[in-house]
Amino acid sequence: MSELLPLLARQPIFNRKMQVVAYELLCRSCDLNEYTADGGDMASSQVLLHTFTELSIHSVVGHHQAFINFTRTLLLTPPPFDRRQLVVEVLEGQQIDAQMLHSLRSLREQGYTIALDDFELTDETRDLIPYADIIKLDVLQLSPDQIREHIDYLKPFGLTLLAEKVETYEMLEYCKDAGFDLFQGYFLARPKVIKGRKITENKQAVLQLLSVLHDPDVPLEQVEQLVARDPMLSYKLLRLVNSAAFALPRTIESLRQAITLLGLNIIKNWVNLLAMANLGDKPMELSIAALTRARMCEIIAATMSGKKRQDTFFTVGLLSTLDAFMDAPLEILLSNISLSEQLNEALLQHLGDEGKVLDIVEHYERAEWDKIDWDYLGSRNISPDTLSHIYLDALTWVTTTMETMGFNPR
Repeated sequence: MSELLPLLARQPIFNRKMQVVAYELLCRSCDLNEYTADGGDMASSQVLLHTFTELSIHSVVGHHQAFINFTRTLLLTPPPFDRRQLVVEVLEGQQIDAQMLHSLRSLREQGYTIALDDFELTDETRDLIPYADIIKLDVLQLSPDQIREHIDYLKPFGLTLLAEKVETYEMLEYCKDAGFDLFQGYFLARPKVIKGRKITENKQAVLQLLSVLHDPDVPLEQVEQLVARDPMLSYKLLRLVNSAAFALPRTIESLRQAITLLGLNIIKNWVNLLAMANLGDKPMELSIAALTRARMCEIIAATMSGKKRQDTFFTVGLLSTLDAFMDAPLEILLSNISLSEQLNEALLQHLGDEGKVLDIVEHYERAEWDKIDWDYLGSRNISPDTLSHIYLDALTWVTTTMETMGFNPR
């Protein structure tokens, strides 16, 4: 029997153009009872071993680099992994001595990229700077004055500066102005709300389309007409339904045929995604994140019930990101869409099975393992190992699907 996969989540790292250049891989043992706060060596070892051996690294991060936490133990005895994709992220709080500095020098001489995590400038940490390529500053922990002091001190060394825990677009703009090169945090999943600003015309058109699509009384013919009005939307939808994502036994040649074979609810979900992805003013990673969340919700539901598809779970996962696409509060956006009370409660209050699964998936994305309702999952025969496989399956499926839609996520 193969060893259990660790709980593994990834968090994107962006450049100044909001392009993904790397992912940090976050890990915890699937044996939740054995995990302890000082289990950093175990966690880092597991993510390294599984990501670079049992798993295909390409399926997790594509061609991007993977930032992985290294404790002192791993620095002293590093595994022999591909230096082209691995970024050695030195955890804060490690004992800094001649032995550790020698290990960092050796890793750099071998061609590894070295990042310093949660860096704070002290007499002791200054010794690490000559061995670093990237320095990560926690912008939630440092004051604006401290951030400026760190940047002024570090910039002359020619280092790449990464702002981590960037939670809002306001903080993102501040960090760009301050001189950071890379950015990491949950700002992408949050709306960029500016009071008094109206929703732009193209976003309003998408919202109107979603409103009609989710009207429970909308006739099939009207859905067909709405999609047919947009030739690019029609083309992408037909291209998608004829892809490996659906594995249909014959070629679909018309929207009516697609709706008849797949069902109206499934077509609605994909039109939702295609319309949101075409807004154009958001990084592609948001579409990837939305589709990953939707797919993960769907697979969890199917695993719980044994049914092949669970359209409402996919819908909830997808629409939970609508505020980030539209830059408006989700509650206001949903008031313009004719969703059922069940789905509204799932999205706004995390009620019902759809809401519970959405809550689990959102915590998983953030690697908030302790906030996941493991009892709920366990009562439905979903173990931590199963959930880890579901996440990896969703990532693989999303990569293929995005390429089918004409996007290149990698």
